[in-house]
Amino acid sequence: MIIFTLMNESVRAMATSKKSFPAKILLFGEYSLMHGSRALTIPFRKYGASLHSGGQHKDPKKHAIAQHSNKLLRQYHAYLNQEGHAPLFRDMLDLERFANELEAGLYLWSTIPSGFGLGSSGALVAAVLDRYGRASGIFGDTPAEEKPERLKELFSRMESFFHGSSSGIDPLGIYLGQPLLIDAGNQVTRTIIKTSKDQHSGGFFLVNTHIPRKTADLIAIFREKLKQEPFLHRFLHDYIECNDACIDATLAGSERLPELLEHLSGLQFELFREMIPDIFRSFWKEGLTSGKYALKLCGAGGGGFLLGYAPDHQRVAPLFREHHITAVPLVL
Repeated sequence: MIIFTLMNESVRAMATSKKSFPAKILLFGEYSLMHGSRALTIPFRKYGASLHSGGQHKDPKKHAIAQHSNKLLRQYHAYLNQEGHAPLFRDMLDLERFANELEAGLYLWSTIPSGFGLGSSGALVAAVLDRYGRASGIFGDTPAEEKPERLKELFSRMESFFHGSSSGIDPLGIYLGQPLLIDAGNQVTRTIIKTSKDQHSGGFFLVNTHIPRKTADLIAIFREKLKQEPFLHRFLHDYIECNDACIDATLAGSERLPELLEHLSGLQFELFREMIPDIFRSFWKEGLTSGKYALKLCGAGGGGFLLGYAPDHQRVAPLFREHHITAVPLVL
């Protein structure tokens, strides 16, 4: 389902923002989390989403965007208010206030690209809970953010409207606005990422492929690959071990991170080549052969964003220009 994404600069003036919720990035753990690895997510504040009260917009384009957003929010409210869901959600959310504000023109303002794995639906869900969550609710006297596991369970139910099923991790990380470490048992811990020595001259970066992806198709490819014994063995042993080592190195700000990321990049190029867009494979391979940067999937792959790491951004700038690549530095 498309979440109401507004990317045009001329439209940004319509935002009279309340609380904004960031996008998210899955640094590590794509595909492997469901098979015993850990995962690490971070908020990405370049993009965000917030709910806004209705109002008349003189600009027809802005008015049309707000109306379309309001229509989709009404569908989401109807889902929350369904008989099968209502007892839980009525305890947790002020659905009557939600309905009244929808009648008054409530809409979601979002700059998070939809279909790029940045948590567009998670940001909506986080915004709804923040605005309409009942203080007493099911958390009692304990602040909601102090019960991440309970929150994850709730967000899983709330986000299922958009994906059929949801782990709840995306909206949880967005709601808390903090890095999250997810262990092999799907237990979630808020964490802190130490700054590495490379942070001043290099570090992580993002590359926008400008290609929307269909996650369901990519997961189907992955499941077929799991049936192949050579792939399964490499994935369960070499790949997951490297993924978890990268997480440890990132959290610790370790000098081993570039070496580990280069190894992970090589494993993904070997094991997940179908998930790498064709037009980016030569760029990916040049990173491996030059040793100047390393690329990895950012989420399911197939498009969206690629995640990269370079110890020295200036050193790789000429290579990026040669490939017509724009790299956006990522601050952890």
